[in-house]
Amino acid sequence: MANKVRYFFIVFLSIFIFRVKGHTTKPDYQNEEETVLEFKRIINTLGQLRGYSNMDRIKFSVTEKQSYPVEKDLFERKTRKSSPFYQDTKHNETSQFAVCPECNNPVQVIGLYKSLNHTEKPFAKHCGKPVPGIGCYNNTNYEYCPYRAKRKHYTKESRKGSLDEVAIEIIRRMVLYFDKIIYLLQSQIGFFISPTLAEQMLRDFFNAKAYLYHGATLRNMPLILAYFSLNTSIVGRKVFSDELTRYINRTDNLYIDEHSQIRSNQYSNAGFYFLEHKTHLNEHHLSESIVFKITQGSFNDGEDIYEKKLDFDNNHIENLLNYILENISEYHKQKNATLLEIAQSVASDYGFKFT
Repeated sequence: MANKVRYFFIVFLSIFIFRVKGHTTKPDYQNEEETVLEFKRIINTLGQLRGYSNMDRIKFSVTEKQSYPVEKDLFERKTRKSSPFYQDTKHNETSQFAVCPECNNPVQVIGLYKSLNHTEKPFAKHCGKPVPGIGCYNNTNYEYCPYRAKRKHYTKESRKGSLDEVAIEIIRRMVLYFDKIIYLLQSQIGFFISPTLAEQMLRDFFNAKAYLYHGATLRNMPLILAYFSLNTSIVGRKVFSDELTRYINRTDNLYIDEHSQIRSNQYSNAGFYFLEHKTHLNEHHLSESIVFKITQGSFNDGEDIYEKKLDFDNNHIENLLNYILENISEYHKQKNATLLEIAQSVASDYGFKFT
């Protein structure tokens, strides 16, 4: 109901703005240009309130790991301007189709060959049905897709009823790219994640059945791994972030030693954890965030040591997972190999095997 009220208010406001502009006695071209831009923003807001699901990234098959920006030249090169990406519709027009990189549902590409009133860039939107040659339609994955403006509400406890192809692919990517996922996550939190800690975090992921979480997608595995890990001791972690070092050294009973490790000069139950998973859709571009916290003390009388919002750009995550590592040290090669062995072993314990 609230969205409907906001919707009609914005419609009224946009009409009022343009009527006022239309009755000015002297044309102000700068103001007219600003008004057009503002109207485009209004139209985009209306689309979000009405539940339109637009995106600036697509891929060309459900098995593809890489997504691409919605651009005419790129689309033509990748598809060779051929079926099934180009299909005639019932309105005797040719439409273009692709796949959503987050939920694997079919999408229609809008604005490749026609100029649009509300945006200068082409985009894609969910079809809401299967498209021959492109893919099947999964309504549950669509309802919770982060690219859907009126995404269905869910909580951290929300889960899908059963495994589907997206959940299995999330597990597969978590296992096969575990070394890169750990690398990206530790670069965000400011301390190194040991193989032992990485294994515990992965077991937390499987124990929570996080791959069935409605907020888990094909491109946010590092964030989901962190979000479902439990509170773990911070003492002994090797820090490389100057900011985190300053906060630790300000704490009475904690300090950073000569080896950059967190130490305590008396008993401390200081631990770190993650909370508040949120998605952000701005101008068709998707990003996500969680909050990283370090606390100590009792639940009723605890001390906040450090808090940081971690922003994840899903395009960056995807690029890293597809990046071929070169010129890395033997130490890091061995650590990466160890992490991948751990991931395969843990997944096997929960009944999943991948090659």
